[in-house]
Amino acid sequence: MRLKTLLDGADCEPVCGTLDKDVKALSYHSDKAGPGAAFFAIRGEKNDGHKYIKELAERGVDIFIVEEMTKECIALQGGATTFIKTDDARKSLAIASRNYFGEPDKQLLTIGITGTKGKTGTSVLLKEILEKAKIPTGIIGTVQQGYVGNYEEAENTTPQSYEIFRLMRKMADGGCKAVVMEVSSQALMQRRTEGIRFDIGIFTNLSPDHIGEGEHKSFEEYAYWKSRLFQQTKTAVVNGDSPYCEKILAESKAKKTIKFSLKQAENIQLYSGNGRLGSVFTFGGEEIRLGLPGRFNLYNAIAAMTAAQMLGISTGEMKNALETVSVRGRTEIIPTGKDFTVMLDYAHNGAAMENLLTALREYQPGRLITVFGCGGGRDPHRRTEMGLAAGKAADLSVITSDNPREEEPDAIIADIVCALSETGGAYKVIPDRAEAIKWTLQNAQHGDMIAVCGKGHETYQLIGREKRHFDDREVIKAVLSNMDQDTDNLGETK
Repeated sequence: MRLKTLLDGADCEPVCGTLDKDVKALSYHSDKAGPGAAFFAIRGEKNDGHKYIKELAERGVDIFIVEEMTKECIALQGGATTFIKTDDARKSLAIASRNYFGEPDKQLLTIGITGTKGKTGTSVLLKEILEKAKIPTGIIGTVQQGYVGNYEEAENTTPQSYEIFRLMRKMADGGCKAVVMEVSSQALMQRRTEGIRFDIGIFTNLSPDHIGEGEHKSFEEYAYWKSRLFQQTKTAVVNGDSPYCEKILAESKAKKTIKFSLKQAENIQLYSGNGRLGSVFTFGGEEIRLGLPGRFNLYNAIAAMTAAQMLGISTGEMKNALETVSVRGRTEIIPTGKDFTVMLDYAHNGAAMENLLTALREYQPGRLITVFGCGGGRDPHRRTEMGLAAGKAADLSVITSDNPREEEPDAIIADIVCALSETGGAYKVIPDRAEAIKWTLQNAQHGDMIAVCGKGHETYQLIGREKRHFDDREVIKAVLSNMDQDTDNLGETK
């Protein structure tokens, strides 16, 4: 693709060099750029693409899109190198990526989902509904990205713009007719979805999260960026029960807005059995069986069904998808063959923990036990909130490590314990996560419900700067396979 065509609409101005060049690749990682690539110098919290320009030029890169003509840039002027100035390299990368991949979003029905909680659940539910209605659908989200037979590991809830449009191109070429995308506040702030005019935008809910160093400065900023989805949405489907609904819609440019509510689910009844927890309810005159527990999953289902109705999909067509759906790492029940229940969930903040445990309590377990830690390098208030939520709602909390990153795991655990102790709730500290899971399962009693929280779909632990393989699911299955061994007594708790 010619450079001039690539940058059409990208808000760039040439500084020097020609636009009459052939671009063979786009790059925003210095280690992946080579001759023929256009390099976008992106500034992040911990790194700055501008500092690699001299090195890249020596490797044969001669097209740079920059936010500043640094000393290194100025020194390279006058030769064959082309410099393009932009006010926002991330935005320019998004537009250029869209052009590079031939505007694949125009070939797909695009659905974007934002909110503090429920993005993953709603996206998976909606994808399943669309697939059952014979609409081949791709998904871009926390748990998976791609389409049936062509899934890739997801590193971020919403990947960088280049990856979004690469995936969309792959989906369109692979026969997909729609894509469901989780759209995080960080993605909106970093302009990763720039250029997409979503056919449907969905807002699930809003609560304080992702606030702190390296994230959002305040709840107001967080809410603002969530609301920006509806600057690029044709039809808005929003949670009318959320107290922040109008705030989210304040500057909406959607031509049509539809509000959904839990009140649309009538005659709600809980059920359990065959390794599943769920609910039965009436929606639009049809009885629906949802194979996921909790009021929050009801909200996710209603959001997905509301969007599906707009696409002409009948409630009857939705039934099978809703009953059989499962979401990896979200209220995911692990078969035990025992007389207790084990569940994995991604709950990693106080609100999510409270929602999960409140939902599970409704199924009247013998004991409600949670195994959890909290990530390092994140807002410390998460630890307090998770500790308080667990202490109030669980019969026993087994406190362990999560992703400590560059913090000391014991310090994170101490913060959790400090908050949990205020509630008077029972707890046990086992810093090693595998040992914590092992102890909990070996000491489970008849009718117990165990929620292993925090990591959900993740298959790693972040310890220091190292990413180590760790999968709660694998640990649980390994322990269960040895459950014929003698087990310790429950042991003393505080």
